[in-house]
Amino acid sequence: MTHENEFKIDIPEDRGILDLTRQIDELTDTIKSYKLLMDIHKEELWELKKIVSENEKNKNLLQGYKKVIEDLSAKLRQKDS
Repeated sequence: MTHENEFKIDIPEDRGILDLTRQIDELTDTIKSYKLLMDIHKEELWELKKIVSENEKNKNLLQGYKKVIEDLSAKLRQKDS
């Protein structure tokens, strides 16, 4: 038995910005992008930490060389006196 007054509602597949599936997909993509950016920044941060460590090591070596030069210079001056 069919009703004469039956009507069919066509719901569009994409309801624009109000489509929850679309919003979920966009938010999921945004989260993936943020995770990728975080991974990239973590790698960059690790590289910067390695550079800072190497710079500190070089400063210590330089101070050591400076001390050796000062000591040798002092000994040379004592011999000349």
